[in-house]
Amino acid sequence: MARYRGKPKLASCSPNDVLRALKKIGGFNILEGNKHIKVVHIKTGKPSTIPRHEKVNRHLLRDFVDNYLIRDLGYSEETVYAHLWC
Repeated sequence: MARYRGKPKLASCSPNDVLRALKKIGGFNILEGNKHIKVVHIKTGKPSTIPRHEKVNRHLLRDFVDNYLIRDLGYSEETVYAHLWC
């Protein structure tokens, strides 16, 4: 398991990097579409989307992490950033 080293810049994350981190964290249904990936938290049923671009915009990714994973679902920064390094 990766060690938590603070907030990364998240400047060059691909959708696959984000999906890999979500699979390590666990508890998500992932529905892949043509232009977006729908992520649904299994326990709460709260959905979110990730664009299927070559690289995910760092502002969108920061909002996804801070607003969806940390604020809405209650994951700690340490848990999220221990798995999301790209």
